[in-house]
Amino acid sequence: MRKKITLLVVLAVMLVSSGVLAYVSDRMDFGEIDFKGATVTYVLHHDHLADFREGGKYAGRLDEAMELFNIGAIEIVQVDWGEVGNACLNRYLAGDSTYDLWRLPHNQFFQLASRGAFFPVDTILPDEYFEYLSQITQTKNDRLRFNDRRLHFSAGVPDDYGHATFMVANLDIFERENLGDPYEMYYNGEWTWDKLEEIAIKATRDTDGDGEIDQWGLAWIEPTFMIFANGGSITRLDDNGKVVFSLGEPEAVEALRTYGEWNQKGYFVGDYQMREFMTGKAAVAVMPMWQVNQNNDWDFRFAVLPLAKGPSVDDYVFAPGVADAIFIPANAEYPLGLVALDNFLFPLDEYEETLEEWITVRAQDRESYEIIWHVLENVDGDAAYYHNFLGSWWEGETPFGGIVGGISGGAAPASVVAEFAGTAQAMIDEYLGQ
Repeated sequence: MRKKITLLVVLAVMLVSSGVLAYVSDRMDFGEIDFKGATVTYVLHHDHLADFREGGKYAGRLDEAMELFNIGAIEIVQVDWGEVGNACLNRYLAGDSTYDLWRLPHNQFFQLASRGAFFPVDTILPDEYFEYLSQITQTKNDRLRFNDRRLHFSAGVPDDYGHATFMVANLDIFERENLGDPYEMYYNGEWTWDKLEEIAIKATRDTDGDGEIDQWGLAWIEPTFMIFANGGSITRLDDNGKVVFSLGEPEAVEALRTYGEWNQKGYFVGDYQMREFMTGKAAVAVMPMWQVNQNNDWDFRFAVLPLAKGPSVDDYVFAPGVADAIFIPANAEYPLGLVALDNFLFPLDEYEETLEEWITVRAQDRESYEIIWHVLENVDGDAAYYHNFLGSWWEGETPFGGIVGGISGGAAPASVVAEFAGTAQAMIDEYLGQ
């Protein structure tokens, strides 16, 4: 992943004698690419093309692409995060998406996949194309198949690594409270839930003597990651190749039970925004990579670590994130051209350069740097956002949100999972058409 791609060089070759324009990217030879003056429209919630316009890091690249591929114009339709999926679906149903490229958040993948709105790119791209992508991107592509077809093809968004999940330890609190060295714990295989509970008990206290707790051991942990870290899953493939709801299996139930106990004992502080951790008031937090020292304003030393091991696993679980991705609509008139355009705009060497920059900003020492790279190159857990169609943890009316809400309220995990299991399996069957 860290080795610069050199086998193929991004180039465009004009064969003057025939007037044919051939394009070879760092992933494949596309042959002649000619949009014949058509307008390409990007529908997105975050403008990931800003770097290509005036003042951007790669200013002028859009103009180069239009000239190279004979594109009449490249337009942008920007829609709010929560509505961009509906906007894309409406364009697809109205027949307006024939030259579209869509950037969609993770929570809207199944909304469109289940409607047949995505073009299966493995029908036009060889297996070798996907092998040039980073390991974590390949994992995303394979995990998020639909009807056993690949729908992802781009290296144009950083979210496949930006949402990979890590634990972050406040080293100042660890030193002040004599909690030990988290790196030693990790390398010795002792970065475990037992250790986290010990940290929660020792670090949670009143530090200024005013009678109020003002320091905590653990920032809030999203229960999904406790499930993964204990070897559990939300769904899995059974022996017949069917996707089944699996929160009732022992590893998942144990994780949910521990989450409920820690929540009832007051070990957690805050919510997904992690304000308490970011202001130096909590010893350990779980967060996606993008959130780690995002604004470079944390006023404490910190270590970046994998998820702590649950009692049901022998080794650490590296859970990949699955978030924003770029798609081609199913009614695209020129899908190969759209892939070629994407390859030109987002070469793999720049993907790797950006990833290196992300890691460097978030690693304060060699240990964190190596750990982050190791996790990203060896992802082996479930995809963090694969299960959004079952609801998010805060959506109490959905199967997953209802289960988390019930356990947070003190319900027995096995009972509350059983209450929602039938609805969850029905939703899985409906979305996956099985």
